[in-house]
Amino acid sequence: MPALDLAFIGSGNAFMPGGLCCNGFVVNERYLFEAPPQALMSLAKLKIDPNELDAVVLSHHHGDHFLGLPFLLLHWRWKGRTRPVTIVGPKNTRELASRIAEDVFPGVFGEGFAINWVEATPGKCVRVGDLTVEGVLVQHDDLLAETLGYKSWINGRNFGYTGDTILCDAVMDLARTSELLISECASRDLKVPVHMNLVDDIPIVREAMAPDSQLLLTHISPDVTANGLPNTFVAEDFKRYRL
Repeated sequence: MPALDLAFIGSGNAFMPGGLCCNGFVVNERYLFEAPPQALMSLAKLKIDPNELDAVVLSHHHGDHFLGLPFLLLHWRWKGRTRPVTIVGPKNTRELASRIAEDVFPGVFGEGFAINWVEATPGKCVRVGDLTVEGVLVQHDDLLAETLGYKSWINGRNFGYTGDTILCDAVMDLARTSELLISECASRDLKVPVHMNLVDDIPIVREAMAPDSQLLLTHISPDVTANGLPNTFVAEDFKRYRL
């Protein structure tokens, strides 16, 4: 069975508790999920060339998931990218990214490479290279246009990613169907109305999963642990996982 390689550019939430970098990860060196503010720094630390990324997949537009995108565009514009890149995200991603990037880095959208902007319509598959993703609607911040999790397939492997969300039907479906589930777990026991926590929610997610599937927690605070749950792990900044 082909390996699934994950490299975490960050594992923390928006408050960067304890100095954790904001959540994001690269799949098989080519597909970046989320674009946190420190994305370029973290990619450099992991020795992943941003110009070799084929796609960026975004779950929603909160700053800890999105504000690294102008810096990626800056790098691609001025550091020699020539290959096309695909940016997948919820509705309004192109409009928001274009407005912010052009405001903070005027001229960032120049010649040299093509951008394929793809709106991840829930229930429809998007294929980029050997990665296929299908957006699923999760429940997070009603003030946003949309928040997505993703079902994903690559080289005969499948994994789910919750994005930021409360425990909801879409999360339970991801749990039941994923060989590997990468799940947000924003705190140990705080009852935050837009996030899951380790004590109340994650045991329910783990129980819904197949016994031999793996659960990887991210978007965490430093006090989040595996808490004795089977086949459950906690992501760490700049750590690589081969599954």
